[in-house]
Amino acid sequence: MRNIGTKNAKDWVRLAARLSLLFTEPKVRATVGERIKHSVSDLRDSVSGTYDDVSDTVASRYEDAANRFEAASYALRGKNHWPSRVIGFLLGVGVGGALGILLAPASGSETRESVRDKAAEVTTRIRRSVLSMPPTGTEM
Repeated sequence: MRNIGTKNAKDWVRLAARLSLLFTEPKVRATVGERIKHSVSDLRDSVSGTYDDVSDTVASRYEDAANRFEAASYALRGKNHWPSRVIGFLLGVGVGGALGILLAPASGSETRESVRDKAAEVTTRIRRSVLSMPPTGTEM
C-alpha cells in the first residue's frame, strides 16, 4: 500500500514539473494568459449583467412587499385611505358640476334641449345604418 501512495505522489510531482516547464515557455504563457484574461472578462460581464437583472428584480419585489406590508399595517390599525379618496373624488365632481353650471354658455333648458336633439339625431343615424345593411343570409 505504501508504494501506491508514493507512486501517486511521484505522479503529481512529475505533473507539476511538466506544467512548470510548460508555463515557462513564453508562447504558452502568453496564450494561457490571454485565455485567462478573456475568460475572466467574459465571466465579469456575465456576472455584471446577471447582477443588474437580479438587482432590479430584488428592488421591484422589495418595493411591492413594502407597499403590501404598509397597506396591511394600516388595515390592522383600522386606518384606511379609501374613504378620503372617495370623498376627494365626490368633492371634485361637485366642484366641477358647480363650475359647469356657472360658466355654461346657455341656460339649463336650452342645454337639455340641445343634448336631446343631438341624441335623437344620433339614434336616427344608427337606425338608418342598421336598416340599410344588406342581409347576411343567416336569418331564418
